[in-house]
Amino acid sequence: MSKNQNIHELTNMLAIALRHKIGSIVNKNEIYAQKYARDYEIFLKEAVKVSLRENWNEEDKAKIKNELKRKLKKELEKREFIDNKKFDIMDKEINEILDVLKLK
Repeated sequence: MSKNQNIHELTNMLAIALRHKIGSIVNKNEIYAQKYARDYEIFLKEAVKVSLRENWNEEDKAKIKNELKRKLKKELEKREFIDNKKFDIMDKEINEILDVLKLK
Protein backbone atom coordinates (compact mmCIF):
# COMPACT_ATOMS: atom_id res chain seq x y z
CA MET A 1 0.00 0.00 0.00
CA SER A 2 1.20 3.49 -0.73
CA LYS A 3 1.63 6.05 2.00
CA ASN A 4 -1.40 8.02 0.76
CA GLN A 5 -3.55 4.89 0.89
CA ASN A 6 -2.36 4.24 4.44
CA ILE A 7 -3.19 7.83 5.40
CA HIS A 8 -6.66 7.41 3.89
CA GLU A 9 -7.25 4.10 5.71
CA LEU A 10 -5.86 5.45 8.99
CA THR A 11 -7.99 8.59 8.95
CA ASN A 12 -11.12 6.59 8.09
CA MET A 13 -10.55 4.28 11.07
CA LEU A 14 -9.71 7.13 13.40
CA ALA A 15 -12.78 9.12 12.34
CA ILE A 16 -15.03 6.14 13.06
CA ALA A 17 -13.23 5.42 16.34
CA LEU A 18 -13.57 9.02 17.49
CA ARG A 19 -17.22 9.16 16.41
CA HIS A 20 -17.86 6.21 18.70
CA LYS A 21 -15.82 7.66 21.56
CA ILE A 22 -17.48 11.07 21.32
CA GLY A 23 -20.91 9.43 21.07
CA SER A 24 -20.24 7.46 24.24
CA ILE A 25 -19.05 10.60 26.05
CA VAL A 26 -21.78 13.10 25.16
CA ASN A 27 -24.65 10.60 25.28
CA LYS A 28 -23.43 8.52 28.21
CA ASN A 29 -26.97 7.84 29.47
CA GLU A 30 -28.12 6.29 26.20
CA ILE A 31 -28.48 2.55 25.69
CA TYR A 32 -25.77 2.40 23.04
CA ALA A 33 -23.11 4.34 25.00
CA GLN A 34 -21.33 1.25 26.34
CA LYS A 35 -21.36 -0.42 22.94
CA TYR A 36 -19.92 2.73 21.37
CA ALA A 37 -17.14 2.77 23.99
CA ARG A 38 -16.25 -0.87 23.23
CA ASP A 39 -16.36 -0.23 19.49
CA TYR A 40 -13.96 2.69 19.96
CA GLU A 41 -11.37 0.33 21.47
CA ILE A 42 -11.71 -2.10 18.55
CA PHE A 43 -11.33 0.61 15.91
CA LEU A 44 -8.40 2.14 17.79
CA LYS A 45 -6.52 -1.19 17.80
CA GLU A 46 -6.98 -1.45 14.04
CA ALA A 47 -5.81 2.14 13.57
CA VAL A 48 -2.67 1.41 15.60
CA LYS A 49 -1.84 -1.45 13.22
CA VAL A 50 -2.20 0.87 10.22
CA SER A 51 -0.17 3.63 11.88
CA LEU A 52 2.75 1.25 12.41
CA ARG A 53 3.04 0.49 8.69
CA GLU A 54 4.81 3.76 7.92
CA ASN A 55 7.40 6.15 9.25
CA TRP A 56 5.47 9.41 9.33
CA ASN A 57 7.21 12.73 8.74
CA GLU A 58 5.88 16.11 9.90
CA GLU A 59 4.14 16.75 6.58
CA ASP A 60 2.37 13.37 6.83
CA LYS A 61 1.29 14.11 10.39
CA ALA A 62 -0.19 17.45 9.36
CA LYS A 63 -2.00 15.79 6.46
CA ILE A 64 -3.36 13.09 8.80
CA LYS A 65 -4.63 15.69 11.28
CA ASN A 66 -6.33 17.80 8.60
CA GLU A 67 -7.91 14.83 6.86
CA LEU A 68 -9.03 13.35 10.19
CA LYS A 69 -10.62 16.63 11.27
CA ARG A 70 -12.54 16.91 7.99
CA LYS A 71 -13.71 13.28 8.06
CA LEU A 72 -14.69 13.34 11.74
CA LYS A 73 -16.70 16.54 11.30
CA LYS A 74 -18.54 14.91 8.39
CA GLU A 75 -19.17 11.74 10.45
CA LEU A 76 -20.53 13.73 13.40
CA GLU A 77 -22.76 15.89 11.20
CA LYS A 78 -24.43 12.75 9.83
CA ARG A 79 -25.17 11.47 13.35
CA GLU A 80 -27.92 13.83 14.48
CA PHE A 81 -28.80 11.62 17.46
CA ILE A 82 -25.44 12.46 19.07
CA ASP A 83 -25.76 15.57 21.24
CA ASN A 84 -24.37 18.78 19.72
CA LYS A 85 -21.71 18.95 22.45
CA LYS A 86 -19.89 16.59 20.09
CA PHE A 87 -18.41 19.54 18.19
CA ASP A 88 -17.12 21.14 21.40
CA ILE A 89 -14.88 18.18 22.24
CA MET A 90 -13.92 17.17 18.71
CA ASP A 91 -10.55 19.01 18.59
CA LYS A 92 -9.57 17.82 22.06
CA GLU A 93 -10.28 14.20 21.14
CA ILE A 94 -8.38 14.50 17.85
CA ASN A 95 -5.32 15.83 19.66
CA GLU A 96 -5.52 13.10 22.30
CA ILE A 97 -5.73 10.26 19.79
CA LEU A 98 -2.89 11.69 17.71
CA ASP A 99 -0.78 11.89 20.89
CA VAL A 100 -1.54 8.24 21.67
CA LEU A 101 -0.45 7.23 18.17
CA LYS A 102 2.58 9.57 18.33
CA LEU A 103 1.30 11.40 15.27
CA LYS A 104 1.24 14.87 16.75
